[in-house]
Amino acid sequence: MKIKLLALFITVFTLSTAVSFAQDNTNGVIKLENRITKSVEIGIDGMACQEGCADKIASNLKEKDGVISADISFDNKNGNIVFDPSLISIEEVKSIITDTKVKDYNYTITSVNLQEK
Repeated sequence: MKIKLLALFITVFTLSTAVSFAQDNTNGVIKLENRITKSVEIGIDGMACQEGCADKIASNLKEKDGVISADISFDNKNGNIVFDPSLISIEEVKSIITDTKVKDYNYTITSVNLQEK
């Protein structure tokens, strides 16, 4: 009986501690309300397909700090990228696109249109 009570106490203590730590995440809070973002549509030439080229470019962009979203379309031969200009520049975004390596494909920028919000 004592072993069952001890096991129950340990289980309840462990669960309550885990819930307490899960709720106390004040160090990981990121404020987005005051973030200034820009949106740019970039024409991209040289992509061979969506699954390889376009998705790889999008993946590389999303890994970079400052890129909020990256939607790259093989069909439309462009990408719509939302970014924080205090963390990354349009030139860096363009470099990520042209530096992406899939097989022997070379990607070139055909246009850059900054979108007004």
